[in-house]
Amino acid sequence: MKTILVLTDFSINADYTAHYALHLAQQIKANILLCNIYAPDGEQLSSAEQNSIEDLGELAARLRTAANKENAAVFRPEISQCSLEGSVAGRINEIAAGNHVLLAVISSHNAGLLSTMLSGDHARDLIENAALPVLIIPYQVRFKGYRNIAFARNRDTAHTGILQTLSGLAEDTGARLWVAQVTGKVPAENEEAELAQFCKGIRYRLIRSRDIAAGLKLLSSEREIDLLALVHQKRNFLQRLLRGSITQKMMHHPFTPLLVFPEAV
Repeated sequence: MKTILVLTDFSINADYTAHYALHLAQQIKANILLCNIYAPDGEQLSSAEQNSIEDLGELAARLRTAANKENAAVFRPEISQCSLEGSVAGRINEIAAGNHVLLAVISSHNAGLLSTMLSGDHARDLIENAALPVLIIPYQVRFKGYRNIAFARNRDTAHTGILQTLSGLAEDTGARLWVAQVTGKVPAENEEAELAQFCKGIRYRLIRSRDIAAGLKLLSSEREIDLLALVHQKRNFLQRLLRGSITQKMMHHPFTPLLVFPEAV
């Protein structure tokens, strides 16, 4: 059965994120795997490992209590846990491959900043190395259902598999799926017609903006987007140094959850 991987560092906002993931799992009928990845300290059974196991157990119990308060007709996911040493970026694909993980969920520590476990280079490494979609939940955002899901499309790539995934997510959550094509260039005369052909049965929006991150934020404000999806475009070192990536810019948008697909999907 499909599984949502919830990465936690036991911060207050990570608790918000775990409850967000619970409600999403109930809607899409997925199980939950809670995971804490801690730094090794060299002991056979370290205090870090023991604390991780105990804290995960407490979090799992809180989620089960919350799920049991729901109407009996609401799906109740199985909630399991794993504690591993190492780095998040180094272990996420291993965890995902062994547990039929649909997506991983991480939290922001506050408006614009990722939590300690996923701060700075760790978060960038996670996004760079993950072979599965990563859902980033902004500071203390609660799950209120999805009404509008937007996918930022690169015109040069079909992204057929991603569209199928998002169409399924929209169907499971009762949301509308929008495809936004953001272009900083002067649009070709037939660009809107091409987008209409690509988006048969899906609402679409052509956004003309030289700043792609600004264009996506504009769409979020105009359409009350509940989930923004995009493909992480990997860049070489010089490109990252000079400009960064659209993904990194959107990670600092404090209101809209961001679903980041790896480039290979």
